[in-house]
Amino acid sequence: MRITQNMLNQQLVSNLQNNYTELSQLQNEVATGQRINTPADDPVGAGLVLQYHSQIAAYQQYQTNATTAGQWLSFSSTTMNQAQSIVQRARDLAVQGSSGTETQSDRAAIASEVDQLYQQLVTIGNTQYNGQYIFGGQSTDQPPYPATGAENTKTNEGAVLYDIGDGTHVAVNTPGNDFFGQAGAADNAFGLLSQLSSDLKNNDASAITNLLGAFDSRLSAMSAAQADAGARSDRVNLTQNRLQSLSNNLQSLLANVQDANMAQVITQLTTAQTVQQAALSVGAQILVPTLANFLK
Repeated sequence: MRITQNMLNQQLVSNLQNNYTELSQLQNEVATGQRINTPADDPVGAGLVLQYHSQIAAYQQYQTNATTAGQWLSFSSTTMNQAQSIVQRARDLAVQGSSGTETQSDRAAIASEVDQLYQQLVTIGNTQYNGQYIFGGQSTDQPPYPATGAENTKTNEGAVLYDIGDGTHVAVNTPGNDFFGQAGAADNAFGLLSQLSSDLKNNDASAITNLLGAFDSRLSAMSAAQADAGARSDRVNLTQNRLQSLSNNLQSLLANVQDANMAQVITQLTTAQTVQQAALSVGAQILVPTLANFLK
């Protein structure tokens, strides 16, 4: 086959174009630090990159949910402690008021403090976290307890759920009925304080004594509810650790598929630049000769 000047020219241009394409790809890898920048770079790898990114985004959302759930549960636990302290204080006052040494005026003074404790307990029952009432069940936009008659108020029993994993969710709230007691129940916390105040004002030491068992029952139930919230908080913490581990593993897998080997890429880029300079130098000698050059 006869090799013509035109064929040499075309071959040179084709080789230079291939070299420029390789240089462009290598420079892009160095600039981004990634081996895969478009699906054309590695169709199979690009599919894995999309899959890993999707999974990482999902785990990050679960982590965000778990963080919020943990904060809600921690806040609830603190609030429960405050409520238990009030009920415990009311029980202590009941013991004091049941003493035979207390006078009617003494019990009236104690009743005044119990009335203040009642209002404080209502305030705690209407505690909000991030604008949501924590003891209102799923009715998080309405205060569950009125200023008076809280002992006869039935709160929403629904659970506020947070997704913390694939098919995994946790309830972050404790309905007021579960913590303060069912409406109208003998051991309802609000009812106990209301009844204690009434018995103190009536100077009825015997009736006050009869309330102590109900106080103990409610305090025990409140402790159990707080323990349950603590168990859910522990579960959230364990889930957060697991999600972080899974996310880290996916990040490693993503890096293995997507990230460029910078030392290798820089070496290849240097080689490609050297080849380019050589090709241009040789090409200059190939393209210069024409018929006019030989007729001189």
